[in-house]
Amino acid sequence: MSKEQSSHLGRGALKQLGEVLREASPRSVFLVKSPGAYEASGAQPLVEEALAGLETHSFDSFTPNPKWPDIMAAMELFRRSPCDLILAVGGGSALDIGKLVGFFSLQPAAPESYLKGGVEPSGPVIPLVAIPTTAGSGSEATRFAVAYYEGKKYSIAHEKILPNWCLVDPALTDNLPSLWSASSGLDAFCQAVESMWAVQSNDESVVYSKKAIALALEHLEAASTSPTRAARDGMCEASHLAGKAINISRTTASHALSYTMTSNLGVPHGHAVSLTLGAVLAYNYGLGEEDCLDPRGAGHVRGRIEEVLELLGARSVEDGRRLIRTLIESTGRTTSLRTIGIKNPEDIATLADGVNAERLGNNPRAFTDESLHAMLRELHAESGGEDR
Repeated sequence: MSKEQSSHLGRGALKQLGEVLREASPRSVFLVKSPGAYEASGAQPLVEEALAGLETHSFDSFTPNPKWPDIMAAMELFRRSPCDLILAVGGGSALDIGKLVGFFSLQPAAPESYLKGGVEPSGPVIPLVAIPTTAGSGSEATRFAVAYYEGKKYSIAHEKILPNWCLVDPALTDNLPSLWSASSGLDAFCQAVESMWAVQSNDESVVYSKKAIALALEHLEAASTSPTRAARDGMCEASHLAGKAINISRTTASHALSYTMTSNLGVPHGHAVSLTLGAVLAYNYGLGEEDCLDPRGAGHVRGRIEEVLELLGARSVEDGRRLIRTLIESTGRTTSLRTIGIKNPEDIATLADGVNAERLGNNPRAFTDESLHAMLRELHAESGGEDR
């Protein structure tokens, strides 16, 4: 049914790149690399050694959260110098650009036509090797790719987008700065939690989610503030498992609410997602049959949320919210909407208006405009103007 992927996970996995290249047998390689991270992660010498003797064309002219002009610039370079393998090394943005170049290049329609869905790709895709240098997005394990088009975030989903090979080497995260360790780790944690209650979740995704949550609870604080090898290894595994979980289930309301915080206020993605996670947990737990979007029923959803609370070690929903705030704060990130720049009712309205409707449809409890605004107002009031 789904595309098969060859995965190498563990410290030293990058050394398998030569073997992967021998298997793929490319004549030429298009290398998408995150600016700075390609060198700082330690990936550069091992990648260049593996690529020795192969025609290689490189692209690194992009910023985090891939903008459409950056993606089109990569496409233009690829079309001028077509390659038969794409190698993406870096954070989620590098992996997304690699995915999109491989996906769009051989399709007959204009790239924009695939953004909003409705156009089915009929052409093949360029094979892709994904090598993450952060522990958070799990993009190496998903059939999704993100693009910001005219200020709005789109997620393109198709089985053809899943990388053919992925190499997840925790050593590449050993030099990751605290801010990015925290934000990427929070993204992995939130993906795993949201996957638990997602409408499209299933028994397989729940297995991945539970393991990812447990690993993040054990290792996220240390990875963010005083990293050890065990913490880096644990968060890389958590991120990969969370990616496998959302590859099945997709994400829900907290991800939907995060995009405006990132695009308008510059809040790193994982931190932005985490700010509403506790509020969404409580909102979803209060569902009834009349507003339940999951065909398995309200009892099923509450049962999944209770499993999350058990993993958190929480005695109640409110205790779960407190423990989520504590986890965020343990990474050095704020839990206050006011602190990130959401200061008044107009800012709350902008946040609500920027919601990705597709993600809300995968949330187990339906939102109305009134309930969404009410949840955000309550969360904003809890901030109290102080950095918590």
